[in-house]
Amino acid sequence: MLDTQQIMKTALKLARFNSIPADSEIHVKGRKLRRVLVAIDVGVSELLLARNLNCDGVIAHHPAGGKAQLEGYKVFLRHIDQMKAAGVPSEVARQALKNKYRVLDIQHHPENYDQVPNAAKKLGLPLVTIHSPCDEIGRRMIVQAIKGLDEDATVGQLVSRIGAFPEFRDAETRIEVRLGSQNRKAGKAVISHACYTNGGYDVAKAYFQNGVGTLSYIHISEADLTKLAAEKFSNLIVLGHIASDWLGINRLLRELEKNDVETVATTDLHKS
Repeated sequence: MLDTQQIMKTALKLARFNSIPADSEIHVKGRKLRRVLVAIDVGVSELLLARNLNCDGVIAHHPAGGKAQLEGYKVFLRHIDQMKAAGVPSEVARQALKNKYRVLDIQHHPENYDQVPNAAKKLGLPLVTIHSPCDEIGRRMIVQAIKGLDEDATVGQLVSRIGAFPEFRDAETRIEVRLGSQNRKAGKAVISHACYTNGGYDVAKAYFQNGVGTLSYIHISEADLTKLAAEKFSNLIVLGHIASDWLGINRLLRELEKNDVETVATTDLHKS
């Protein structure tokens, strides 16, 4: 059994984070949790489902309210460190984030941040949001999986390595090569994930203009993809949102289960 703080600490340790990021939060504290519902998106209906399934706590992936919902977009700045690590100049990286960061700020300001946490309090259900720590766990797993592939490897070989994870194998979505082709050389590959959301056109362009041959997003808008395609940039693979999320979540759940916490996941992609 663990309390909500220990659950959060476990996620931070696996992600190698030193503190709780802006998109994660303990909304309602709880102790001695034996059985927790785990869902990517948690609303009042998931809280009621947890109660009906005799769960004594809930773990959300996407921000379920509070400051995590209002200010979680600040994690978007993590793109800068990932880009710099891939060889993108610091100022180029900062400029690439500028437009979308402003959009995210404006977009989240009017959201109903209070409803779900207060419903959890009224139901007496501990509630935790764990977003970018789980995404970083998954990102690290993918980076490790493709380690050893040289720059002469094809995009198809890269996709095969990533697709070997059960979460991707069993998902209804497939890993898509949205730019380029399976037969092209992958070149320098970057896994862009765990930064709240994808960097869109501007971040991808900065990567491609600074030596990256294959970029991996977990999702991308049609508008951004069309702009990238028009400029004939290199390879872009899109892994799939839900499968990518469960990759990191499942690693955390395996750790929680070692501590006698039963996890009830709202998906068939849960692997214990």
